[in-house]
Amino acid sequence: MAWAPDEETQQLIWHLALQNAFEYEGKGAAGSVIGRIMSMRTDLRQFGGQISPLVAQSVQKANALAQDKGLDHVQSILEAEAAHLLEGRQKQEKREGLPELKNVDGKKPVFRFAPNPNGPLSFGHARGIVINGTYSKEHEGTLILRFDDTDTTVK
Repeated sequence: MAWAPDEETQQLIWHLALQNAFEYEGKGAAGSVIGRIMSMRTDLRQFGGQISPLVAQSVQKANALAQDKGLDHVQSILEAEAAHLLEGRQKQEKREGLPELKNVDGKKPVFRFAPNPNGPLSFGHARGIVINGTYSKEHEGTLILRFDDTDTTVK
């Protein structure tokens, strides 16, 4: 199955390589460009093996261009040929901490943690205890640590 990229695909690869080199100051990465191409053009996923060397070559040329002629030159090429790629991409904001609980409005919630009674608490239990404890502190609630007295192996 011989596949050759059309002009539009070659231009897309080149422009994304230039954008990547511009964003990362002449140190673009082929993997990032490949990911963007595959997300933008899902029809090209089946040709990933043939696209990878083309992308690597384009990224290398774009990085060399950025280092030789400067980022201003790369920016001017993008402005002339693909101005839409210069618009800032939206980056996902990372949430810190735990997500907010719904339906807590003014109530004092009660959190319960009951580890399996097959032995003492371990580090594996810590996550559940910490999450429940954090929510309990944030919402001025109560944390109940309950130890069941039944062992599942003894009945």
